Amino acid sequence: MALREELQVSVDKEKSVSLSALIGVEEELLRRLSRQKKGESPYDVKEIQRDLIAHLVHFGAYTKTYYKRDHVDDQKSLAKVLKYDRGNALAYYRLGMYAYRKSFYITAAVHFNNALKSHERDADSPYSLSDQQHYQVLLYLQNSTLKVAIETADMTRTAEEKMDEKSMANLKLPPIQENIRHYEVYLENHAFTVLSERGLKLASKEECEQLMNPDNKESPLILYFSDAQQSVIFQKQEVSLTILQASMLKRVLLNHTEGKPLEKGKLADLFASLDQAGRVPDAIYKQAFTRLKKQLDKLGLGEVIIGQEDGNLYLSEIPFLCIQRIEQW
Repeated sequence: MALREELQVSVDKEKSVSLSALIGVEEELLRRLSRQKKGESPYDVKEIQRDLIAHLVHFGAYTKTYYKRDHVDDQKSLAKVLKYDRGNALAYYRLGMYAYRKSFYITAAVHFNNALKSHERDADSPYSLSDQQHYQVLLYLQNSTLKVAIETADMTRTAEEKMDEKSMANLKLPPIQENIRHYEVYLENHAFTVLSERGLKLASKEECEQLMNPDNKESPLILYFSDAQQSVIFQKQEVSLTILQASMLKRVLLNHTEGKPLEKGKLADLFASLDQAGRVPDAIYKQAFTRLKKQLDKLGLGEVIIGQEDGNLYLSEIPFLCIQRIEQW
């Protein structure tokens, strides 16, 4: 357990490969504890499993580097999540999106269906779907099954060409391409979540690109979670952020829209090393905040986030955008 605690601190300090090492230690701990009888171990199996699932869901794509997403590692991590939590709706949803984009529609349909069932069984889970995510899963499930139907219809026609007409069913298949295209247009137009000081909206990739290249002289602070990495863009200059830095900044922006500072305690779930009361140690917290400000300072934005003596954070008055795919939000 001492090694686990040491690695938790290393993860929060964003030391290389410490995240993959921590995940490995937590997996090994669960393996060993599962062999022991209940009450034999002083360690809390549920707490270790909860932390492992959180690390895999939120940071599984960053086991090689904290700056760039690795889609293969993300998929492996999400598959591991389901080993420990068979009802994790968010993991099914994101795996379904990976399969859908690769045109593996049967696999996608299975994942989307499992996401819906898991969400219905436990809507209060921290990994349940938002209303918009739930609606989009329904549309993706419909499209996946419709695409499978089209592929099956094509195979049926090919088979009929080789058969005697008398032995064929001669069924007329309904035109379903229109339905697919209708849903796809909607999903493409609502693929990204865009947060600004005016609130939250959904947008297409093209709309996001236009927002990120404004015609007017007023350039907003843009926090952009791309498919490959996360960065801050200001006045056509860009600086990369680690996933911890980007997540902290995103929380600050979200709280600003609600007209209140971000309480230090609401960032605890982003950190691996917590004290017995579930609080982030001051030294770890200050280091993370300092590193974020240092990155922002490269764009002349070092004073945009203001830290109060109690550790709470608030945003100075500046236009901003936070852009991220809806399944990652």
